[in-house]
Amino acid sequence: MLIPQQRLPRSKKDKKWGEDTVRAFIDRSGFSKRHKGSLYRVYDAYNGKINGKDYEYVTNPYASRETPQNRQRMPARLRNYNIIRPIIDLLLGEKSKRPFLHQVIVRNADVQTAQQQAVTQAVLKTLQQEFINQLNELGVDTGMPSEPTQPAPEVAENEKVSYRDARAIMGQQAIDYLVDYLDMPDKLQTAFLDWLLAGEVYTYKTANRDEVEWQLVSPLDIDYGLGEGESYVEDADWVVHRRRMTPPQVLDQFYDVLGEDQVSRLERPSGGGSPINIIAEVFRPQEGEPSDRDMEVMHVCWKSWERVGILTYPDALGQPQLLEVDETYKPDRQAGETIEWFWRNQWWEGYRIDGDMFVGIQPLTVQRRSMSNLSTCKGPYNGRAYSNRFSENVSVGMMGLPYQELFNIFHYRLEHTIAKNKDKITLLDINMIPKRHGWNEEKFMYFADAHGYAFIDSTAEGKNGDKPTFNQFQVLDMSLSQYIASQFELLSAVKQEWEDLVGITRQRKGQMLASDGQAATERAVYQSSATTEEIFRRFEKFEEKDLQGLLDCSRYAWRKGKQAAYKTSDYRNDFLDIDGEAYAEAEFGVFAKSASKEQEKLDTFKQLLLTFAQNGGSEASIAEILDSSNFANIKRLAQQAEDKRMQLEEAQQQAQQALQQQQLAAQDALSDKQHQQNLELEERKAANARDLKALELTARYGDTDRDNDGHADQLDPQQVAIEQRKLAQRDRELSQEDRRIAIEKAQGDRKLDIDLLKAKQPKPAAK
Repeated sequence: MLIPQQRLPRSKKDKKWGEDTVRAFIDRSGFSKRHKGSLYRVYDAYNGKINGKDYEYVTNPYASRETPQNRQRMPARLRNYNIIRPIIDLLLGEKSKRPFLHQVIVRNADVQTAQQQAVTQAVLKTLQQEFINQLNELGVDTGMPSEPTQPAPEVAENEKVSYRDARAIMGQQAIDYLVDYLDMPDKLQTAFLDWLLAGEVYTYKTANRDEVEWQLVSPLDIDYGLGEGESYVEDADWVVHRRRMTPPQVLDQFYDVLGEDQVSRLERPSGGGSPINIIAEVFRPQEGEPSDRDMEVMHVCWKSWERVGILTYPDALGQPQLLEVDETYKPDRQAGETIEWFWRNQWWEGYRIDGDMFVGIQPLTVQRRSMSNLSTCKGPYNGRAYSNRFSENVSVGMMGLPYQELFNIFHYRLEHTIAKNKDKITLLDINMIPKRHGWNEEKFMYFADAHGYAFIDSTAEGKNGDKPTFNQFQVLDMSLSQYIASQFELLSAVKQEWEDLVGITRQRKGQMLASDGQAATERAVYQSSATTEEIFRRFEKFEEKDLQGLLDCSRYAWRKGKQAAYKTSDYRNDFLDIDGEAYAEAEFGVFAKSASKEQEKLDTFKQLLLTFAQNGGSEASIAEILDSSNFANIKRLAQQAEDKRMQLEEAQQQAQQALQQQQLAAQDALSDKQHQQNLELEERKAANARDLKALELTARYGDTDRDNDGHADQLDPQQVAIEQRKLAQRDRELSQEDRRIAIEKAQGDRKLDIDLLKAKQPKPAAK
């Protein structure tokens, strides 16, 4: 069926036009292509299912007409020994551990202007504070406190480096909220499984009321038309998505657009018997046959054309302004309005239910247009195309199918060989069994198995009356152990060749040998990761495109604003606050950071945590860093820990300086006290010396003028002896005082030395 004309005014795109267009694109889709059949095979191989028809050239090489039930009487049975799933699960596990990091920027033309305004505001604020500080120093009552400021050039440079557009901040918060709200990490694991098995991955996104919807689409149930050189389905010309739905599911989704007759039809489904369904089921496994209540729902999206105009009109000041208008607008020539018409792409959608019910044929609610080209628009479905002009995506699962089949065949042959293996057989003349002594074959075999030997009758006669001899015994070696061992080697070779093809080494699987060195192991793991990195890189590019589409849908869904709470990637509570007007006018760009490089940085940094802990890092900071999978967040935590360490070191230095000042003051006070004591001691020593001198003169000459009256005094000898004893006692007391002062000085010096040693020792970090 030919596709109806799309270059039509909206008034001519009636119901019949829409239904004919939906039918035409459904007819163009090809769900019965052999490519879809190969997808069923690879999904079955991953799930451990086999199709006996793929192995008939081995199980029935002579094209025997025997029924499969009769052929199952063979001594071996074809089974599946899965070697695809371990490799796929290994890559899935690695994907779950890779960081999921994306950065949002604003692409609007006014970004640079907004940055310059922010820099100007920061510099003006600094200059105002400097002026206030100067007035406060002059004694002027400004009513505002003085605050330290930086030079204006440094403020401008710091603002340029740290500036982030408020719209970019909202976009980043929107991404974080959508990741949490849509449970994207878990769903993207399923999408990555599709990418590994089928080499294809598809999603659908739209805006429903004030929320964004996003869901995965199976590669088995989608078809599309891409232009030359296109790699992403969002750039396709048309997309057809097939789903199986029960009548209650159909009613849940289309209750507001189904008519009364159509609702009645839901109770009498045709069982999905349209030609497209019958052909599509050729490659579907038998257990996947639809039930009689399943209904086929086909969602068709395509690019149609619409006529729009660019209206030029004067504003209140007489300046020309531009405005986009639809095809029904009539310009006011007298008011100076002029209009230029042109055609552009517009996405439409429609549903066909159960082969003949058509609903929801209309333009898409969200037209993801580019501000640089108003005709460019992205579709609601996205994914990496399985082929283009230059190459075809050969998935990991597809590459493993031949090895899986060969592995199963070798196991089948091995089971045949084991059934044929009879070990060694001894040929013994049955006439030699001592039957005359009551023995039979059963007793003979039992006795031989139980005791390891058996008795024979050497007098027995053979068939022709001759007597058997021992040299008539023979041993037949029917063992196939060497052949079985070689088949095991073949199985190992097939498995190893499959893993080498993908790039999975035994070191990457954690299988180490005692002879493996650390350098060789790390090199093997690195080389293996480099081989599979392209698989992850291409999928991460798809993630980037999909997040871009989710942001575009959110601009429409949140055009009136949005407030919500959500969990960040490091399990912190955060709040989303969207300014609807500013958010809707922003054009965002999403860029994915290389997960492998981010993981390398994370691993390298976490290896340094031991050094960080040894240098006084707190347990809380280490635990928070280990819990984070975002290197930007780790940098923030490390910076906070560094700031705390610097503050602690500064506080320790200040405390040490204060202690040293206290010690110096105490030392000065002690020195003053000791100096004063020394002066007093010297004075007392001098006075004692004068008295002792006078007493000596008195003792020598018998008299002296002690009262200074000009006449010699007469002294009693006993009194002289008493005075001498007093002087000797005073001399001893002065000696003791001298020793006490020396001891106090020594103790003071020792205390100062101990305090200085304590101040020089580093203090433990605060936790």
